[in-house]
Amino acid sequence: MSVLAYNLTNKSGPIMDIDTPDNTPTPIPNDTNIESIDNDAMYSTILTREDEIIQYIKDKATKETLKSLAPLLEKLEEAVKQQQATISAPSANVLNTAVLNYEDQLKNLQEISKEKIKAKELKVAERLNKLQARIASIRK
Repeated sequence: MSVLAYNLTNKSGPIMDIDTPDNTPTPIPNDTNIESIDNDAMYSTILTREDEIIQYIKDKATKETLKSLAPLLEKLEEAVKQQQATISAPSANVLNTAVLNYEDQLKNLQEISKEKIKAKELKVAERLNKLQARIASIRK
């Protein structure tokens, strides 16, 4: 038996035989007419069933894509569930702190408003003093 170069084969058998005296590869003749007939038949079959082949390829691609995305989708769903759980748990605490914050804020606003009123009272008192001084200067 002869040694094959690179173990290359096609439908009709080995492509090259290197069992020659000087160990140079020599091509093995193969029947190209049979291959051209097979190719023509294959092309005509492909052309007649083109829509079916395209649909089959699309279906296979979709299935493979979904298979590869399934674990990622599951992880995403789990992450969403965990995030919703963490959001719902603090929301109860937020309501309690919101009530406390509301009371604190109310006290702060009352203090601020008292300070503003005192500042306005001081301004009014200053104006009153100025007016009284003017009136006193006019009377003299």
